[in-house]
Amino acid sequence: MEKYFYGTRHFDCTVFVADYTQYAQEYHERRGIGVVISVEKPELINSLVFNNPNNVNFWGVNFEKNGAVFKLENGEKVSNCECMFVSEQGNQKRWMVLVELKYCKGENRNIASNYSDALSQLKDTFVYLCDEKHLFERDSFRNYWIISMPELNDKIPFSAFLFSQDELTDYKDKYNSIIISDNEVNIWTGSVIKRPVYD
Repeated sequence: MEKYFYGTRHFDCTVFVADYTQYAQEYHERRGIGVVISVEKPELINSLVFNNPNNVNFWGVNFEKNGAVFKLENGEKVSNCECMFVSEQGNQKRWMVLVELKYCKGENRNIASNYSDALSQLKDTFVYLCDEKHLFERDSFRNYWIISMPELNDKIPFSAFLFSQDELTDYKDKYNSIIISDNEVNIWTGSVIKRPVYD
């Protein structure tokens, strides 16, 4: 990953992903603008949490710092998601995660449109990296697409507002990717990522 992307980072702990873009616009903040991947929980906004109780080693790349990767020869930019994580090793197939966050300002009416936009960005990123840039094959990893709406913990899973289980299965069949709609995921091994179990 390091040879393809700028600023690739190694992790073996719990990681938080937040996007300060909307916050910065609302509060005219210059500090912390954009997507942040951190080992410390953000204080100003909610985030997506990758719990890593077993200290699995993985790599992360912030796509916001890699705009050139997503620029076409004609100067246009490919729609892309926030970031990508890849496990360092696994007992079986390693995992690869693409992440998109949407901040809905707490309004239910925004959930469906934001979810649809997020899914489109994840798909565009995946197809571009696989089929255009040829950085990996579709079946090279156990692929996960994570859609997070950090302000809406009481609305999980967000996919229930838009897609049936059959439609989500269609994405799995077509893109060999599992869609997770949550604000928290658990990294169990270099091969397995799961949603938390809720009571």
